[in-house]
Amino acid sequence: MRFPYELSAALIGTTAAIVMFQPQVAQALTAEELAQQAEEITVLIRNNLSPLTASGSGVIIGKSGANPQVYYVLTAHHVVKNRDLGENQGYTIVTPGKEDTANEEIILDYSTVQQLTDENGELVDLAILQFTSDRDYRIATLANYDLKSQVGSNTSQLVFASGWPAGREEAQRLFSPGLRVGKDLAAALANRSTQLGYELLYTSITYPGMSGGPVLDANGYVIAIHGQSEGDKVDEAEAGTNDFRVRLGYSMGIPIQTFLSHQTAQEIETALQTTTEAPTNLSREEVALSLTSFQPKPPEGERADDPRAWVNYGNELWRIGDVFKSTGNQEGIKYQNDAIAAYDTAVEKAPSFYQAWLARGNVFTDLGDFKNALISYEKAIENFPYEQTRETYQNPKKEEEKTQAKRDLDLYASLWRYKGLVLSKLNRNDEAVGAFDRVLEVNETDFVAVDLKGFAQMELGENEAALASFERAIELNPEYIFAWVHKGDALAKLDRLPDAVAAYEQVLKIQPNYYNAAFQRADVLAEFLRQNGDNSDNSGALAEILAINLEQADGLQRLGLAQFGLTDREGAIATFSEATNRNSNDAAAWAAKGLTLIVDNRYAEARLAFEKALEINPKDAATLDALAILTQLEQLDDSQSGLGGVSQ
Repeated sequence: MRFPYELSAALIGTTAAIVMFQPQVAQALTAEELAQQAEEITVLIRNNLSPLTASGSGVIIGKSGANPQVYYVLTAHHVVKNRDLGENQGYTIVTPGKEDTANEEIILDYSTVQQLTDENGELVDLAILQFTSDRDYRIATLANYDLKSQVGSNTSQLVFASGWPAGREEAQRLFSPGLRVGKDLAAALANRSTQLGYELLYTSITYPGMSGGPVLDANGYVIAIHGQSEGDKVDEAEAGTNDFRVRLGYSMGIPIQTFLSHQTAQEIETALQTTTEAPTNLSREEVALSLTSFQPKPPEGERADDPRAWVNYGNELWRIGDVFKSTGNQEGIKYQNDAIAAYDTAVEKAPSFYQAWLARGNVFTDLGDFKNALISYEKAIENFPYEQTRETYQNPKKEEEKTQAKRDLDLYASLWRYKGLVLSKLNRNDEAVGAFDRVLEVNETDFVAVDLKGFAQMELGENEAALASFERAIELNPEYIFAWVHKGDALAKLDRLPDAVAAYEQVLKIQPNYYNAAFQRADVLAEFLRQNGDNSDNSGALAEILAINLEQADGLQRLGLAQFGLTDREGAIATFSEATNRNSNDAAAWAAKGLTLIVDNRYAEARLAFEKALEINPKDAATLDALAILTQLEQLDDSQSGLGGVSQ
């Protein structure tokens, strides 16, 4: 039978995943199990001086000794930053209770508090502290996998934030689902610059008081410490008179690997529990179930007249809708339309409320309604007090004013960036270039805007100018993979094919499983080999072009993948065979060979290859999935043979 095109495309992605990243995969927990696990590891860190406004959260990450045991808690440093208060016994750790035991309340020994640094010695907003107890508390499992190298790391991944929101007379822990934003996309989406280690963005609804709490993946493993949420404190006549935070953007956390790279983590390594297991996904039904306790209610009473409350209500609807949509549940679109209605109410009450227009534009963008998104962003720009903010930044009366003005100018630049994005989507690329230039007038080092400007220039056919923009973006941030991808595209359009291949190769060095770069590289390689005749079409030339060292452990696998991408299946099979001859325990090479054999319709040989891979790694989910596909294809082949043996 002829191999179905759709399945072939899917298997190409699976092959790349197996060759380049092969984690062990755990069974996903149910939403109820995740919530229970989060409850058992999350502590309240109460500020005894201001318990309703200045308290925070933390997560139990380790224990040592016996009777009593020493427990280690990781939190955000700003939760316990007041040394004077701490030395006067001003912080209390409130531990998780159980059905048969109440919470413990333990005065924090401030001498145990230690602020941490990253691998470069720069301070980050993390602190580790200790308490002792004769009770047996659960400790968190820390996810020691590289978030950046996860399969599909620039797509959505379900996460959960756990913590104790402040401002409530009766403490009540919140367990909030959301979607993690890939690190590279995070740089493009964040309204604020990320400092003090805040590299992780996610859509979980979070509140003051949840700082220091854990962010968990779908396995219940801690991937980050929550600490910030993008938002503005609004105090203006048209939007109300009291200080009020509008939650505009994303929640932000510090990856747990930042902690694990610190010397302190090595010193208490035996007290910690870590894993390299990659996250799995909940079913659509489980995701829906996890959202049942997060059905927001519209503002009532006096709050119903406050446009800021309507923006926050809309933002909650939008985030929940995003989680639904991530599983293919169309209920998400309803939530997002309800969010737009909430923002409409806000701008009816306060037409110059630019934060409301911004939020409205974001949801329309999410829905693919770029015309209405453009209207919203233009309204936000029109109502933003730019001249006043710039004057405050240049001539502040207090340092705090300068800091806030800088944050506001960052947001203003984001408004123009968003406008440029939707103009590009509307194929109005001349105007998009102008919008990105406006961003760069406010912040000349905005590498995302430089890259987006280059993309618009490339769409206009201005490939040399586009290339210059991409190179400038890379100069500003050498790790920004989208600029490298776009540089490869521009070089290909300029017929500089070897240089284009080198750009895509750089992408794969930074993020090995970024499949788009692998496939674009294959297209460019194919064109290069066509232009240079058959004498270049061999493994040696291919390895040389790709700068692959065939003596390295993954060299043959990378070469086989390149051959597969160029539809040289015989060459790929031979290369993977050589890899298994070199190392018979290379499960990834066996699995990749099996997938290539499937595409070549050699099912019996493919089954033998998969069985060999499973002998080495019996629980590898990707190999098991591929074997299940093979079984389906064999059954389909048998049924068609029964109809006269006609090849389809």
